[in-house]
Amino acid sequence: MNTDLIDQESDTISASTLTIRRINAPTVGTWLAQGWQTFAAAPFASFVYGILFALACIGTLALARAMPGFTAAFLTGLLLIGPFLAAGLYVAARQHAAGETVSIGSGLALLWERRTNLSLFGVFLGLIMAAWVRLSALLFAVKVTTFSPTSTSYLGALSGSFEPVVTGYFVLVGAILAFAVFVTSAVTVPLIIDRDAGPIVGIQTSWKAVARNPKAMALWAGLIVALTAVGILTAFVAMVVLFPVLGYATWYSYRSLVQ
Repeated sequence: MNTDLIDQESDTISASTLTIRRINAPTVGTWLAQGWQTFAAAPFASFVYGILFALACIGTLALARAMPGFTAAFLTGLLLIGPFLAAGLYVAARQHAAGETVSIGSGLALLWERRTNLSLFGVFLGLIMAAWVRLSALLFAVKVTTFSPTSTSYLGALSGSFEPVVTGYFVLVGAILAFAVFVTSAVTVPLIIDRDAGPIVGIQTSWKAVARNPKAMALWAGLIVALTAVGILTAFVAMVVLFPVLGYATWYSYRSLVQ
């Protein structure tokens, strides 16, 4: 593929020039199947990305040991920026779909070429992550009267000792931010990698993709949440496989949704 042509096209690309296809719910299963096929075709690169993400999750928990009350906030915050962290996986899926050898080196080279738009979108997701960490800390502080909750107060929240209103706000804020991340990043990073589109174009296109296919995208979001929960409940061991498979599947979702 002529990368010069892609770069020239990216100068004029806009959300209005991109056509969003209508898909049905069973198509979501196809994305996962294609993701697994790419994993099987490139096991080395897949395990490298999966292990790195699992280590990042474990490292996040280790950093939160001094502030147990922030553990959930840090971990879920890390998952919120997952679409950005999976950028290398999108490149690998792109290489595999094009019949090329999956190469981490050439993948990093492409990411470097797209660094400006990727960085801008990364800042956007980083701000959402920071907002979640601070808001969750504030909600804890409402009940425990401190911005540094202890492990006891944190476990109290999980056991339901907090008032329903406070717990409800905690869940509601997290759900709103997660929804915001999903509808703004469903195809954004793959679009940036594939066409070097700007982050605003990516966000607009992601919104259109979700709005045009609400049932299928709701199913896709549910599967992501469910498989991520499996990864967490297995002490991130399953994440070594699930993260790359979901990353590859996200690339195929972009190719299926955006014409």
